[in-house]
Amino acid sequence: MSDNLPTFEMFLRRYGRRTWRWRVCTTEGRLVMHGSENNRPAAKYAAERALFLMLLAAPYRPASQASAMARSSMATPALRWLPRQQMRE
Repeated sequence: MSDNLPTFEMFLRRYGRRTWRWRVCTTEGRLVMHGSENNRPAAKYAAERALFLMLLAAPYRPASQASAMARSSMATPALRWLPRQQMRE
């Protein structure tokens, strides 16, 4: 795994009376994601959510580990609702 993992920063800026714009950038200043919301808490939430989702799908995570985690988290609740006969097959 590479030692040079990207680092991201989140910016919020007010435009006008009711609009807040958010950006997620690399530390070098390259824009990764952006958007706008009507109030500051919503803009902060949207920026944090975008950053989280981006990190969740990061290419430096091993694909086998990510898909195994997704399968296990999706399969666990479904098994509770299957009848016992179908679980054994």
